[in-house]
Amino acid sequence: MTQIRTSNRAGATPLGVAAGFLGAFVVASLAVQLIRGAQPAAGTAMQAPARPAPVVAHQAALWDTLGKP
Repeated sequence: MTQIRTSNRAGATPLGVAAGFLGAFVVASLAVQLIRGAQPAAGTAMQAPARPAPVVAHQAALWDTLGKP
């Protein structure tokens, strides 16, 4: 009599399925960020970079000009 060996592999566990979906979501999110953040190709109309707004270091800086004569 010949024995037939079969491997008993259980189906996908809920934890494995959840980890797969989470991994796919992370990869898709990174791909979207990469596409949205891509610079336009050379030769296309490029916008001038926006200048950042000045930053006030502290509230005291707001009152500094009032204290000067």
